[in-house]
Amino acid sequence: MRFVRFVASALFACAIAVPAFAQEPVPAETPDTVASNAPDGTAPEQGPITQGPAVQLPASTQMVDGNAFKLVAGDFKNFFSADTGRTLSYTAIVAIASAPWDREGVNNGFSIPTTVFQAGNTIGSFMFQIGVGFGTYGVGAAKHNKKLAYTGRDIVRAQVVSQVMVQTLKYTVRRDRPDHSNDKSFPSGHSASGFATATVLQRYYGWKVGLPAYALGSYVALARMSWNRHHATDVVMGAGFGIAAARTVTMEMAKTRFSVGVQPQVGGASINFTKIYK
Repeated sequence: MRFVRFVASALFACAIAVPAFAQEPVPAETPDTVASNAPDGTAPEQGPITQGPAVQLPASTQMVDGNAFKLVAGDFKNFFSADTGRTLSYTAIVAIASAPWDREGVNNGFSIPTTVFQAGNTIGSFMFQIGVGFGTYGVGAAKHNKKLAYTGRDIVRAQVVSQVMVQTLKYTVRRDRPDHSNDKSFPSGHSASGFATATVLQRYYGWKVGLPAYALGSYVALARMSWNRHHATDVVMGAGFGIAAARTVTMEMAKTRFSVGVQPQVGGASINFTKIYK
């Protein structure tokens, strides 16, 4: 019975990452210019290009200049967006589904040996995660690796945004922890921190890095339940706020646009896609 609960808990933690999958844009491999040849195989005669409106296409690797402290003020404004609403809506559905497990967490911490998850309490802490962000930024700056430096910067931004939102809710909702140590249970700050970092890594480096990072975030969430510090719904909603915050600070990565134009030619026409960098 203990083993069955352990497996069920692992599957539950994996479900926490569902909002990130649901909202993730698909990378576009559109070339800068695509033109069709004339049907007779001859060199096409160039005509005037009729430029169409810029079309927003999903995905890009656009990175915005600026330090974390300069950008974070705008992050709080951008957090309140339709994307955040969708992400938290998906998370709320998972939280509602996990609500019956809250009682299990109070009674016996899902019968998971606490020693297995002891490291999760440290890994998921705000100080550890923001240290990861500053460390990543420092390594990137030292090696003149702009992408790595920006990854670290955005981890810091995501940590700040997620924790401000989470701590505000903690002091507003005042839900008792399962161990009755205090009334700051909802939502989980550790889960928010773990999933915020995981989402930033996934946005910059794809799912090869994102999947292990989300697995680590799930480990942190399970640790908080195992140590009877949080209910299941606490860690699910914490994860949702972490994902939403990370998507907010990396939103410019999905804002590269393509201008579409039509160019008349002998025997046909060509369609031109011009990539617009912001």
